[in-house]
Amino acid sequence: MTVARRRLLQALTLAGFDTAAAAQDSTLTLEALRSASRLRGTGLSDDRLQILKPVLERRLAQLQALRSFDIDDAIGPTPGILVE
Repeated sequence: MTVARRRLLQALTLAGFDTAAAAQDSTLTLEALRSASRLRGTGLSDDRLQILKPVLERRLAQLQALRSFDIDDAIGPTPGILVE
């Protein structure tokens, strides 16, 4: 069974996992990943979680960098995003 990283990150968010702390620590525990997996209803094995762990740690750091990027309120959306 394959699980998209995006879905696992959403499960981490739903589980109340603090992405800011994760980006600073850059470590995820297997227990946190196991809980996120159970919330998602997938029940991934510990071997699979060990494979996903470094990828998710990298992604959490990227997510934190994206969230901390400051955009001025005067900047509007691009024309491609506007729905008419």
